[in-house]
Amino acid sequence: MNIGRRIALAMPAILAGMSARAAQPVTLLVGAPAGSAPDLWARGMVPFLERHWARATVSVVNRPGHRGVSAARALAGAAPDGLTLAALGTPTLLARAVEQGQIGMIERLQFVASVAEESLLLVTATNGPVHSLEALRTLPANALLGTPPPGNAAQLAGSALAARLGLTSFAFANAPAVRQAVQAGHVPAAMLAAPDAMGLLREGRLSAIAVASDARSPQWPEVATLRELGLGFSAQACRGFALPGGTPEPLVQALASALATIVADPEYIAQANAFGYLPHFQGPMAWSARLRSTAMELEGRWRADPWVQAPG
Repeated sequence: MNIGRRIALAMPAILAGMSARAAQPVTLLVGAPAGSAPDLWARGMVPFLERHWARATVSVVNRPGHRGVSAARALAGAAPDGLTLAALGTPTLLARAVEQGQIGMIERLQFVASVAEESLLLVTATNGPVHSLEALRTLPANALLGTPPPGNAAQLAGSALAARLGLTSFAFANAPAVRQAVQAGHVPAAMLAAPDAMGLLREGRLSAIAVASDARSPQWPEVATLRELGLGFSAQACRGFALPGGTPEPLVQALASALATIVADPEYIAQANAFGYLPHFQGPMAWSARLRSTAMELEGRWRADPWVQAPG
């Protein structure tokens, strides 16, 4: 019997198994505390998963230990039956895994798809003295470029940008502290993810002078990319979902198909735009390839210049 005929004969059983899975509760792991930005994003995705993913009933379980790596480890050890998935943010998860020597564990995950991007914005105070990349270049080397905590996507991008501009990167305890510092003029500029900067940008208290993505953001089309401004540099943060490694391909494709449908859902698009995310779908092959490349880059960067200094 040829392979095509065997698959055709097995398909009813596969579909029956998928239907049985959909009738069971699904656990969504979140590697962050309840009420945090990653948790709120994941919980905001639940209604769309339940709407589009074969009538799945999804419950959120927070596993915030080791800065997100605990949730990834729990996912890697879960049964590959489609009943456990995780909401992930990259490159932050990869950076945390590199820091903790756990990057091999990432290979035990099946990255299904990313569904949202976070633009990384270089911002300044609207009423401050700096309003352009050229002005930043003229600042002394001890001038600070503020970022969120080490290993955060905006910090990874901000520290690389600071080196190119001849500035000193300074990581704050959290994104609100960065916003306050740049708005008050304690630092002349900062790198922030769009969801963290959006409120003050819309109020006119912060101004975006560049975006780190490959192309201009449709949310701020007037803001030039760093590449357009002469810096051969880009960075991006994504949010998406993963299953345990070894999950059968029909289950992976069923979730990927549901996520592609979600990205086209007008209600999801409206929700993403309201919170500063860009709806964008990257399927299993595209996202996995990008993550492998990013992991290799971060490993090399960690060996050459760790973004978190070892104690002592």
